[in-house]
Amino acid sequence: MGNDPVPGGENPLTEMRKFFVPCYLIATIVYLAFSLHYFTTGLGGTMLLAVTVVPLAYVLWVLNSFVTGVLPYPRLGLKPNIVLACLYIGMCIYCSIYLRVNFDALIYDRAGFYNTADKIVAVMTLGLILEYTRREHGLLFYLILFLMFYSVYGFIFPGMLGHPGVSWTRVITSSSVEITLGLFGTYSQTGVGIIAAFFIFLGVAQGFGVQESIVKTFTGIFAKRRNLIPQTAVVTSMAIATCSGSGAANAAITGQYTIPLMKKAGFPALHAGAVEASSSLGGLLMPPVMAIAGFLMADFLGVTYFEVIARGWAPALIFFGIISLSVYLFTTRFIRGKGSKTDLEAESVIEKFSRMDVLNTAVFFVFIGILVYLMGVLWYEASRAALMIAMGLFVTSSILRIIFHPGTILDKIKEWVRCLRQAIEAFAGVTAPLILLLAMLGVMVNMFVVSGWMIKLMALLATIGEFHVVALVGVAFAIGVFLGLGIPPSACYILSAVILIPPLTEMGINPWVAHFFLFFIAVISEYSPPTSLVAAVASRISGASFMKTMMVTLQISIPFFFLTFAIFNWDILLLKPGLAQVGAVGVLIIGCCTAAAAIHGRIFKLKKHDLPSRFLVLLVALFVLFYPRGALSALALIPAAAMIVFVILRTGKASAPA
Repeated sequence: MGNDPVPGGENPLTEMRKFFVPCYLIATIVYLAFSLHYFTTGLGGTMLLAVTVVPLAYVLWVLNSFVTGVLPYPRLGLKPNIVLACLYIGMCIYCSIYLRVNFDALIYDRAGFYNTADKIVAVMTLGLILEYTRREHGLLFYLILFLMFYSVYGFIFPGMLGHPGVSWTRVITSSSVEITLGLFGTYSQTGVGIIAAFFIFLGVAQGFGVQESIVKTFTGIFAKRRNLIPQTAVVTSMAIATCSGSGAANAAITGQYTIPLMKKAGFPALHAGAVEASSSLGGLLMPPVMAIAGFLMADFLGVTYFEVIARGWAPALIFFGIISLSVYLFTTRFIRGKGSKTDLEAESVIEKFSRMDVLNTAVFFVFIGILVYLMGVLWYEASRAALMIAMGLFVTSSILRIIFHPGTILDKIKEWVRCLRQAIEAFAGVTAPLILLLAMLGVMVNMFVVSGWMIKLMALLATIGEFHVVALVGVAFAIGVFLGLGIPPSACYILSAVILIPPLTEMGINPWVAHFFLFFIAVISEYSPPTSLVAAVASRISGASFMKTMMVTLQISIPFFFLTFAIFNWDILLLKPGLAQVGAVGVLIIGCCTAAAAIHGRIFKLKKHDLPSRFLVLLVALFVLFYPRGALSALALIPAAAMIVFVILRTGKASAPA
């Protein structure tokens, strides 16, 4: 909830945590029990599951604030906060029970004609979600309030924005107890019915130390030379990205190892934080989680989730190729220009990894392979496949933990119980905020529909598209970036997709290309000013300035912009997985890396010679990426690849001090 500590000397929550910690654990077990019951039986469907666990997610959000030692409302003091927390929790429990008991009646009997009790529950659930939005996503809170006002008082707006208006009752009930819409609608159901299954796998990996083992293993293997130490951030982020689904989470997991490593090797805190932040952005792109946008993309397109990740691996691979070269060139310029510590023994600052770490890493990637096999070959449903690998990882990690943990049998059992508890709490910790975010977005999208604003926006965008498709793409990019200024990437993708996909597809743009274009814009919004959660996490670990870290992260990640627009020319990357897709990956990696070489490399020491030379390299990159596919664009790959090698060799020499 809030993040302001309780004022005063000793935190009054210290004693209260003895009560709140067990309550939080009980709530997480109840939440997990409902989820596992659905995943194993399917009884009730995702709608019944959503009305049950969305209020429980709110309970976890409230309790987590006290567990972490932070009061939701610091100015009120401890006792009023406890009273409000109990009120919120009581409302959530009541609403969850009421909605389950009256589930069939709300859908079939009283739909559109709700009684007084239904309306009271509607006000309570919507009010709780609005309070969550106010505390966690202030910009979206005011947008929702505006849309509610616009829905009711549309008659006061001029021109095409005007409409007769709907009642407050319709606004409130359609966002809550009308279960197919609003906060219990499609987005929440996708979250509780599919995404949560993948987060069980993530919780097990986090609770049993698998993620930590992955970072230690890859860091120990790849950080043998000082100029390759920054690459550990890229490699470990790529590995953790397969199960994080978040740039900020990725930076928090890998950054605690890679950033101190880079600082010990002589890199400034600013450079270390920015390198980790730019690498961690891959957590948003890498399948199978893909910042949850992949799950929603599958729902938008009406396809299986595997069809999304079969296309999603290609942009993720290109991204890490771009970032790897950008980081290498960026840090090479720094190393050569600061030659005082080039003889540092990198091994002295590398944390050693154990046999247990290697086994954990191997087991993790074996189960990722099993997941791909289950969904891609056996055509298992995504949630079923995710649950199976989560259970497999749990059993395997439990056996390894008991075998390799030192001490007596009792010590081994205590360690296993500790890991199990961490896994359960990790699952709830990542899932509950996501479910509340999706519920909030469901309310917002419902307001777009109820007010009729969505139809008006689409009509306006279609008019722009009639002028020229390039103008429509430019407007789509501007809208996506604007939305990303103050909301998370997943929210940015959902809102922009709801508004922009219809006019983009009407202009002949393939739906796959349109969705990935908007998804890439949402990813860009994660590291563009004025807010960047991933830069905030990295700067907090490194101790550098947040704003400077964000700006250097943006600088390193600039070549990704080229991929965002290149998919319109190289749409084969996304249309049909296969050999043609592999060829497109090769072309786009070369093209984007050529752009990265032009941006981050150096050819000559003098700027008057260096800048024109790098501009010529950039022109070659643009030709490869945007010239129509054909023999000429294929031939251009040869000089492009040669230029990449040439710039890599020249950067060190041109950056060395005279």
